[in-house]
Amino acid sequence: MDILTINNRKEMKMIIRIIYAISIFSFFIATPVFSADCSDAYSYADDAYTNARKGYNSDSLDDAEYYAKKAMSDAEDAMYAADDCGCDDAYSAADDAYSYARKAYRSGDYDDAINYLRKAKNSADDAMSYADDCK
Repeated sequence: MDILTINNRKEMKMIIRIIYAISIFSFFIATPVFSADCSDAYSYADDAYTNARKGYNSDSLDDAEYYAKKAMSDAEDAMYAADDCGCDDAYSAADDAYSYARKAYRSGDYDDAINYLRKAKNSADDAMSYADDCK
């Protein structure tokens, strides 16, 4: 007779229940350990903020457009990173930052570009706050 031989259905059901309980318990214990880290979303949003601020403080349309384009790229990266870590609020704020930076880049007018870059800067700042809250 083998040591691992199961004598009846009752023992088999008990073993299955124990394995099931251990699996469920392990899932709930391991989930916080493997939860998403939103530090990348924060970092990209910080870069978007920095470039939007530089554009906002620029003295020419060319410089404003240059920094707006960089802010767009960083905001897009922040969107992807926020999506990866499941932070919906950071994603939405980064999406807003991207939209405003894009409007600044395409505006063709210095005053309009500065106005949109101010909004992009504020949205990127919001994305940073939300990403920090999701950590």
